[in-house]
Amino acid sequence: MIDLEEKLLTRWSARKFLIAGIFIAAIGYLPLQLYVMFGPRDGNPIGLGLLFITATPVGLGVVAIGLIKLIVGFFLGRRI
Repeated sequence: MIDLEEKLLTRWSARKFLIAGIFIAAIGYLPLQLYVMFGPRDGNPIGLGLLFITATPVGLGVVAIGLIKLIVGFFLGRRI
């Protein structure tokens, strides 16, 4: 059982969590920002707003998991 737990903990490094979280947050933020910059002034991008509202907190949560994993690894003396 310990071997299985170790494999699950080391499958994704903190760096992968950070990159994935930033990517998810960017996927949620960039379409709405591009619409605001280049879209019509009287447009109402409801779908892009919903994408922003759901994807950005999820991405920031994944970044938080990566930061926690990075801090714990630092204190335990593990490699990043």
